[in-house]
Amino acid sequence: MQKKVPHSDKPESQLPQLIRNDADRLFLEKVRAYLFTGRHSDSDGKAVDHSFALSSFPKNYNRLAIIIYAAGHKRIMVVRPGLEPFNRVSEVLTRTLRFVRLPQMLIDGARIQIDFIKHPPQKVDYKAIGSKQKDWRHFEAGVDGLLISGDDNIDHYFLPGDAYVRSIMSMHQLRQYLNRTLGEDTMNSAIIKRFRSTSFISSDDGWQRLYRGHPAIGAISREKLESALDLAISHIQSTQEDNGRFLYYYDAAKDSRRDHEHLKRDPVKNPYYNILRHGGGGLTCLFYEKHRNKNDVISNITRALDYLVTNSRNYDLEDESASYIFYNRKAKLGGSGIALYLASEYQLHTGDTRYFNWARRLARHLQNEILPSGEFRYYHIYLDAYVAPEDNQSYFSFYYPGEAVCGLARYYSLAPATEQQQLSKKLHSALKFLLEVRPKTRAEHYTKIPSDSWLMMGINELWKIESLRNDAYASFVFSDADKMIDQMYTVLDSPYPDYPGAFYYEYGDYPYADGARCEGLLAAYQLSVQMEDKERQDKYWKALKLAAWSLLHLVNTKESMYSVPNPKISLGGIRFKYTRQWFRIDTIQHVASFFAKMLPYWPQDTSPHQANANTPLL
Repeated sequence: MQKKVPHSDKPESQLPQLIRNDADRLFLEKVRAYLFTGRHSDSDGKAVDHSFALSSFPKNYNRLAIIIYAAGHKRIMVVRPGLEPFNRVSEVLTRTLRFVRLPQMLIDGARIQIDFIKHPPQKVDYKAIGSKQKDWRHFEAGVDGLLISGDDNIDHYFLPGDAYVRSIMSMHQLRQYLNRTLGEDTMNSAIIKRFRSTSFISSDDGWQRLYRGHPAIGAISREKLESALDLAISHIQSTQEDNGRFLYYYDAAKDSRRDHEHLKRDPVKNPYYNILRHGGGGLTCLFYEKHRNKNDVISNITRALDYLVTNSRNYDLEDESASYIFYNRKAKLGGSGIALYLASEYQLHTGDTRYFNWARRLARHLQNEILPSGEFRYYHIYLDAYVAPEDNQSYFSFYYPGEAVCGLARYYSLAPATEQQQLSKKLHSALKFLLEVRPKTRAEHYTKIPSDSWLMMGINELWKIESLRNDAYASFVFSDADKMIDQMYTVLDSPYPDYPGAFYYEYGDYPYADGARCEGLLAAYQLSVQMEDKERQDKYWKALKLAAWSLLHLVNTKESMYSVPNPKISLGGIRFKYTRQWFRIDTIQHVASFFAKMLPYWPQDTSPHQANANTPLL
């Protein structure tokens, strides 16, 4: 299909809306009172059903499901088909009263979900459907549900929103889950039907509409981005260890720190940790501090820096000393690059010089890693062994050079004048290789959605120094930004109403709401501001606003965590995918950093006389 250009239409208008009114609030009050008192006399039931009849909820449905959640408890789910008349909600509520754990769940702050299955479930070929299939065979995680009728004469429901609740994205994961919970024999012999539902969840201020298991985002606003950023930083602050390490990985659905990529590592005795993502956690706090200027995360930043200093090694380089970050028996170019970026940004913002000598040694190391060809050496040490320049091709990394450019670009403003000329020469040599040579020699690493956001950010940083500017650098950033936008779902062409703002490789792909790429797109916008290119500012801002809306679907808010066993740790986490409950420090980093760097450009007031002259109106 022909790709349409992103525009300013409101994506939230595509999602089903719930207009809160007094009748809906009264219905929730009656439901809560009915459950809390445990009374189910005819008069109490009639009161619930009467309040439901006056509400804005669907009245005609084939089946009604009520699900009750409370942290630390197994949920309660009751589904009743074919109620006559269709407003006897009390009959379904009565069936929840037989669960002995219900009273304690109510005391512990239960949330109530109601799903209306409007149309009869339709039989499907379970083995033929899938998330990557087309037409009738397509199964959309979070939108489609399954009714499994086994030989035990019991109907088992996997509600559409259960993909979100159970942290399931692909059909393979769904089949694994159902085989594990119901048994492979049951799944092989059962009659399986597909359905969709209209879903709502209770909250402190009434009902909220769920879509794909997540509370509807509504219109994007500065307030929502600020709130998401504050939640993320609060999570980072509450989980950072005294030695500076961040909570690396967390699975909110299982209340587990067991990393799905390192399943054999004990999450308590031998947890995996990544030093590049550690540096990214520090950058998140720093970008937040630059935006807020409250000095309330300085200790988090310095603890992160101290951990990097502890894990660095010094060595002699001609008549000077240099340093690199050494972790997990490796000295990665990107590890030292992000460390230098963090240290330089910290000093530039605070004026604190305590890390300058260390940063200077990191900068010497990074410059020394630029080979005569202009190519960076990707690993100085790999599994305790020195990597010779002639072996560099065997250790290629696509992202490390951009991270190194970011570090060196920010260090330039701190470097003594005697170093700047040599640093400038080295950076131009590296950029020439990255922009002219690498696309030819490493073409297989370039994807349809450009992914080298670190390099885009690095060039935006370089542009702040006149001697480091080059039109070819800006052309690269703008070209990659334009390609990103070409691969972004819009309101006009979105297959599902929550897809706008997310990326795709092939049209129809599950949405890739990607904070890292958004940082690169934002760098293009920032560069267009520096260059006073109003046309590009307008184009990129519209895309950024749409992208930010998609990213809000990944943020763990109080309202969105109705099903997790441990809300205290989950709150503020930023998930990897729409229906995946796990998150890492880097999934938080890229989204929160994007918000922190975007918000200064967001006008406080959208009237022409109030908005920043360099900021397109929303």
